[in-house]
Amino acid sequence: MSDRDLIVALDVGTTKVLTLVGSCAGERLHILGFGHAPSTGLRKGIVVDIPETAASIRASVDAAERATHARVGSVLVSLSGEHLASVNSRGGVALGEAREVTEEDTRHARRAARQIVHPPEQLILHSIPRQYALDGQDGVRHPVGMSATYVEVETHVVTAAGSFVENLAKCVHRAHLDVEEVIAAPLASGLAVATEAERALGVAVIDLGGGATHLALFRDGSAFHTAALPIGGEHLSYDLSVGLRITRDAGERLKRASGCARAEDVGPDEYVAIQQVGEAEPREVPRRLVGEILEPRVTELARLVREQVERATEGTVLPASAVLTGGGSLLPGLRESFAEILGIPARLGLPRHVEAQDAILDSPAAATGVGLVQLGAIRRGRGQPDGGWSAGIFQRLGRWLGGRRT
Repeated sequence: MSDRDLIVALDVGTTKVLTLVGSCAGERLHILGFGHAPSTGLRKGIVVDIPETAASIRASVDAAERATHARVGSVLVSLSGEHLASVNSRGGVALGEAREVTEEDTRHARRAARQIVHPPEQLILHSIPRQYALDGQDGVRHPVGMSATYVEVETHVVTAAGSFVENLAKCVHRAHLDVEEVIAAPLASGLAVATEAERALGVAVIDLGGGATHLALFRDGSAFHTAALPIGGEHLSYDLSVGLRITRDAGERLKRASGCARAEDVGPDEYVAIQQVGEAEPREVPRRLVGEILEPRVTELARLVREQVERATEGTVLPASAVLTGGGSLLPGLRESFAEILGIPARLGLPRHVEAQDAILDSPAAATGVGLVQLGAIRRGRGQPDGGWSAGIFQRLGRWLGGRRT
């Protein structure tokens, strides 16, 4: 297989950088190999140290190249952070007398819908057509070839801070790579873990990362709300480190090994060993105490997500269900807590339509990376899974990508 046929995803997160090398055969994606490295140059999904971030990216890509015996040249890159925002916009074009709608007419309508008012520091990252209207009749999916005098389109527009996009691109270039596309992480995760039926009925995809939690709401088969919240898995680890007087690293290990989102789920006779700062000997504490420390933060996050959902769906129907993904979703009891607070069923989101050799890729932590590979396959015309809304994600960012690798 030529290196040109490879699809390479670079998921740059607050706690880790994951590189996936894949190929597409029919509707199945094959992950040929991966590499990952600790992420040391980001905070809450935003680059704060270009050299460190570039080094983390290079280490992850080097590991993926060794695993696949391939050379990586260009990558699809995830973008995260609370600077992500979205709005739904409508725009249209008059055709004059009734005639058949052409592809050029739909492009003009989409261009009109992108004319939104947004802060000057923000750029339009994605402009995704949700549905068309012909002469006032909504619900048209494929207007080309139909007759009308006026074509209108409803578009989901995702914006991001231009300087943050450019800084991320600089890190990729400094790692001697080209940027093929920059894609909002929650949209990639949504493609990877939510089914077409869920997106049609209405679903909230909640991606719990290390530095932030991202939200993508889908309805009628397409995204209609994209947002980020400034709470992630690192905050849970920090709460444990402060509450139990242990180091941050020890808090992270304790969360992974013995953490729980609901104290009531822990038996009274369960204990865990901790090494408190300044103490010579470890001591045992009730595991229920770990849950009592984590539960308020989980509740806070679930309520923030509920507020986002309620604002985004005001006057319309709430999502029918939620899908929790990302590494933070593995915390025991978290799914039950979100289901109770959101008032809708919730499940764990694992990547779909993917074949891989390693169990690490059959995990919510790989959702964004797998979604990027799926989007790369769509960009290359290798199949169009799940209804086609995702083709509208791709944009040419031009000057924002800061040139080529050096």
